[in-house]
Amino acid sequence: RTEAQKRASINYNRKQDNIMLRPSKEHGATIRAAAAVAGQSVQAYCLQSIDERMTREGIAAQQDGPK
Repeated sequence: RTEAQKRASINYNRKQDNIMLRPSKEHGATIRAAAAVAGQSVQAYCLQSIDERMTREGIAAQQDGPK
């Protein structure tokens, strides 16, 4: 990677939050399989699921993440 790519990556990561999930191995495998069936990355699948729940609960969901 070039220095410009490294700087761009660092700047991007500074703007992002980091929320870590630690499911059991079995639950993680189920989540990965569900994301694959949906044709999504695990991150996109989880963020969409969270946004949908927040919408159901009347909480404004942020719509700028990967989908």
